[in-house]
Amino acid sequence: MSVAGALAVAGCLVLLLPNPVFAETYQWTDKDGNVGFADSLEKVPPKFRSSAKRLEEKESKEPTKRFQRVPSAPGQNYTMPPAPSDQGAPYAAWRGRLEAARAELEELRAKRRKAQEEYDNLLYLRHMRSRNLDPETEAQAASKISELDKQVRAKEYEVNTAIPDEARRAGVPPGMLSQ
Repeated sequence: MSVAGALAVAGCLVLLLPNPVFAETYQWTDKDGNVGFADSLEKVPPKFRSSAKRLEEKESKEPTKRFQRVPSAPGQNYTMPPAPSDQGAPYAAWRGRLEAARAELEELRAKRRKAQEEYDNLLYLRHMRSRNLDPETEAQAASKISELDKQVRAKEYEVNTAIPDEARRAGVPPGMLSQ
């Protein structure tokens, strides 16, 4: 193989390498202050997904350069117009949808806790009275908990993954949902 052919093959291989610029990285902090990183939101532990932040780009080691304000000529005003105060208004619908889903998730979690308390009370009564309770009642309570668990998991997925992914695909910049 000629040198030109080898260079062409090497060039093609370089183009096929994964580009770290396009990789997604999520960062979260646990209750002990430990910072974790994952390359997808699904790999973030479920209890930290709502607080995980998507990192956009690598931080530069170089100090940031600041712009200097240059005075304009006397009698001329070349100032920037003020930024609109409702900069996030186009994204309010997405934030509203996410907040509604979070509220629904909290309601489901409260229902799940209440169902677990009722089930625990049934087991306590069975233990204290040393007799069997109605198996139908016990099965219904366990089934209710199982169904609520499924609903909670589905709503967690919606809050932590589905809505943010839909918003990202619709062009909502990262961070606009958390404002």
